[in-house]
Amino acid sequence: MTVVGDVVDAVGRRTRPEKAAAWDPVGLQLGDREAPVSRVAVCHEVTEDVVGALEASPVDLLVAYHPLLFAPVNRVLAGRSAEARAYRLIRLGVNLLVAHTDFDAAPGGAADALAASLGLSDVEPFGGDPDEGLADIGRVGGFAAPLADLEAQVSGLFGGAGLRVSGDRAARIDRVAVVPGSGASLIEAAAGVAQALVTGDAPHHRMVRARDLGLAVVDPGHTQTERPGIAALFRLVTECCDVEVVDLTGLDPSAWG
Repeated sequence: MTVVGDVVDAVGRRTRPEKAAAWDPVGLQLGDREAPVSRVAVCHEVTEDVVGALEASPVDLLVAYHPLLFAPVNRVLAGRSAEARAYRLIRLGVNLLVAHTDFDAAPGGAADALAASLGLSDVEPFGGDPDEGLADIGRVGGFAAPLADLEAQVSGLFGGAGLRVSGDRAARIDRVAVVPGSGASLIEAAAGVAQALVTGDAPHHRMVRARDLGLAVVDPGHTQTERPGIAALFRLVTECCDVEVVDLTGLDPSAWG
């Protein structure tokens, strides 16, 4: 009989949760390691749509990329909130496993998947901070084309709606850094290894710094840069689990429509 702990351990051997950022609550967030598992679902984020899908067709374990609960809570009440979704999962008997920044950094994880989707060559890790215990959640690799070509490739992968580009579109880009999700905090590190960065959630003042450093930035959005990794997470779970795995990754959590 497969139990929750078996799946947690099998996934953990691939994602290495000890490599997650210190602030990141990866691992088993809800549930019981000894609970039996015969059906697992994988999602990008625990949204209302995801919980509704589980209420219609229950599973024993949900594997999510984004944590449901980021901060300590002192009430778990019905309603519409992250805590309320946790309450509904508990009532359903759904255990919740999270693989986030550990999966970003893991070989074959979200960062590698984003780099592969852009066709980068000779990909290497970057972005770690030993002082803060942060693993390499980014990747950098060869590209060899103008920034306009990188923009077109990103637009083709993720759509042009909301796509933001900073930099000279005619400038040749030999190396591209990628960080899934919110990677603007790594602009300084990216500028040391590449001429362009593909990531999401780049704010104004970080972009001013990127311009000062001569780093082009292509920002298609937070969830968009994570989508290749979410597909990789589903594949990982199917490889790790000898049980039925349900694909809920199509229930996109983008807050921008």
